Amino acid sequence: MKKIFLALIILIIVGICIPAVSAGTIIDEDLYYSGDTSVSSGAVSATPVGSIRQFDRLHLTNVELRQNLYYVGTTIESDVKPGGMREGRNVVSYTFNGYTDTAIVYYTLHRNLLGTVTHTQILVFFDNWDADGLTGTHIIQFNTPIFNNLQGYPGEDAPNAYWRGGTFGDIKNSKVVGTVVTSTTEFKNHLLVETDDTFYNIKLTRNIDGKAYLSRCEFLKDETTVNYNEGTTDLDVLYLKSDISDIRVISGDKVYAYPLGTIDTPDDPDEDPTVTVYIKNSQTGAAIANSKIVIDALVNGEYYTVANRTEPSGIFSITLQPTGGGQPNPDGYRLIATADGYNNPMPEINFTVTDSKKYIYCLLDPIAGGPENENNTFIDFFVRDMSANPITGATINFGGYTLITNSAGYTVFEVGKNSTYTYTVSKSGYGSLTGNVVIGADPRHTINTVLAPAITPTKPTPIPTSTSIKPTPTMTAPTGEPVSNWLDWFAAHFGMILGGGVEIGKIFMWLCFSVPVGVYVAKEAKAGAAGFMAGAGVVTLFFVLIGWVPIWLLVFLALIIGLLYARVFNNSDTGGGR
Repeated sequence: MKKIFLALIILIIVGICIPAVSAGTIIDEDLYYSGDTSVSSGAVSATPVGSIRQFDRLHLTNVELRQNLYYVGTTIESDVKPGGMREGRNVVSYTFNGYTDTAIVYYTLHRNLLGTVTHTQILVFFDNWDADGLTGTHIIQFNTPIFNNLQGYPGEDAPNAYWRGGTFGDIKNSKVVGTVVTSTTEFKNHLLVETDDTFYNIKLTRNIDGKAYLSRCEFLKDETTVNYNEGTTDLDVLYLKSDISDIRVISGDKVYAYPLGTIDTPDDPDEDPTVTVYIKNSQTGAAIANSKIVIDALVNGEYYTVANRTEPSGIFSITLQPTGGGQPNPDGYRLIATADGYNNPMPEINFTVTDSKKYIYCLLDPIAGGPENENNTFIDFFVRDMSANPITGATINFGGYTLITNSAGYTVFEVGKNSTYTYTVSKSGYGSLTGNVVIGADPRHTINTVLAPAITPTKPTPIPTSTSIKPTPTMTAPTGEPVSNWLDWFAAHFGMILGGGVEIGKIFMWLCFSVPVGVYVAKEAKAGAAGFMAGAGVVTLFFVLIGWVPIWLLVFLALIIGLLYARVFNNSDTGGGR
């Protein structure tokens, strides 16, 4: 470090004593990414206890990955008391990083069919969350206990977040793990590097659109870090060209690597524009030997190959015709970079060429082995059709990242271990596919998916007929309900008299016929009530046969008739019973 400090002093003195030299820009890059950083460690099996142990603070790890914190949830497999809150929605206040705001806590008790509480779910939603510039583990302090009466778990590791209580009874700082954190992170920096024959002037802008983004900027010489700067303030430094050869900007698990030693000084206006392509290992930043480069020119919608070669050094330069302005200038160029043992997450790069030099960096993911970051894993994603053929150009969204499959139907993602992810696969002409996957601690995971062809509805071909077949007109009752025959039609009109429908009309018609017939039979046969019931029974039998009255009514009348006639025959006054 003394050597570095001395070099910086010399640079300052030289900068004061020598006149300014015109500089040219060799790197002018917007560094940006946005990704899902949600993590989960499963539910907690716990035993409630009698003495009160109040959990009123949440320790949130890796705050730098929680710029957007949507909610924190804990599921406990027991009945946990809500510590001063009620079941359902609660509003509490929290203090974090020196500011105080409100949070919504949903407290839900899940019960089985017997009413016994099987597990307790706690969801906390934070208003106006602000974790800009923070790293590591920070405490969220609530003004009221979120839950209590729970036996703690001191000493157990928590990979994402954990609840703690104060000193209560015989347990100090009791800890409960098993917490889901749903969050995303966003990163923005801007790197500008200018150079002349002697110096690199490096400017890293970390404050963009009124927001500060944390990053670590490393300066390397032959793959060895000679200095670094970490924070959220903008950086503006000057280095001798002989002192550094690479720059790395790191945010969380994302690494942006830029070699400087192979970059030439600013363009000479009289020189032809050139394109330099760097094929690099995404994990180590080293150039990949024997990389293959294909560059196609786009002219009137057609591609024509202008370069197709293998580059032993992994660094390829070519002079190309500027784009635009009509022929002989092409409309644009397409770059395809490949290497044995590596996958390019971007199957092609489209670019244009002006009258200045252009530098393109292709970061390829190794197919074998795991990421350099031991907390990450590679997801080898394959997409095939129903016949097991690879599907090229399928769009895959996995864990907030979107990639396109290559000619082998393959691409690879780098994501965090021990998490659950949702993915979506789509391709024109195929039905889309959505799934969930639980990723463990292995360095690589493989996901195989199959897309089925999209089903396009077809219009049936009409069968020509010589004679038009017209449907039979539907008869309707006065109320608008359909009827099947004329008898039902008459019944509907009778029912309308009583203010009802078809069924009321049927009953009414049955009474209109059965009562007169019953009176007539009783009078002519001089059989009284028994004769009346016999006549009404005959009419009822007819209405049962046409389906207007239920058969049980006929059985009921038959029983009554039998009882009445039995009474007559057993009465001694009428000559019976002898």
